[in-house]
Amino acid sequence: MPRDYKSRANSPRRKPKRQVPGWVWFLSGLLVGLFFSGLAWLKLLPSEERLVVPPPQAKVSAPPVGKGRPEKKEPAAPRPRFDFYTILPEMEVVVPEPEPEAPPPRVKRGKIKKEGPVASGGRYMLQMGSFRRYSDADRLKASLALVGIRADIQKVRVSGSGTFHRVRSGPYTEAKVNQLRRKLKQNGIDSLVIKLKG
Repeated sequence: MPRDYKSRANSPRRKPKRQVPGWVWFLSGLLVGLFFSGLAWLKLLPSEERLVVPPPQAKVSAPPVGKGRPEKKEPAAPRPRFDFYTILPEMEVVVPEPEPEAPPPRVKRGKIKKEGPVASGGRYMLQMGSFRRYSDADRLKASLALVGIRADIQKVRVSGSGTFHRVRSGPYTEAKVNQLRRKLKQNGIDSLVIKLKG
């Protein structure tokens, strides 16, 4: 195998550059940022009005010879810097007393029987609940559907009390109402029986 006789000069080894640690860069950047922030803050500060007080007069007046004691003048009361000390006591605000709340007006309702089987013939509605929020009424309607009872939500506006969402089912005959009430009671749902007129 041929040999390479060319002399190679020993290449000098490169000295590794000493790198500046990251924390030094961070600290120097932080200091430069704080310096410029301080300058901007000082520039944006409102200039304070400085009170220029004239130097005291060197003149001393000699007391009059004929009088025994010189009169002492009381210095004038300093003018208040703020006016609200004088303005606020002059302002009087009359707060009206709250009016007593009137009892809510009576709402005409159908005849409601709470417990026991329905005694006479006719048509009846079952009301399982009345809620201010529609979401609560819809939740009850869904739980009734799981039990197997179809219900409707009626939006009713009661004067003085606002809007209510009633969950009702029916109309039913006497026998069907008694059967549904037992089913509801077994599932822990209270109900009211409302007799329809006519």
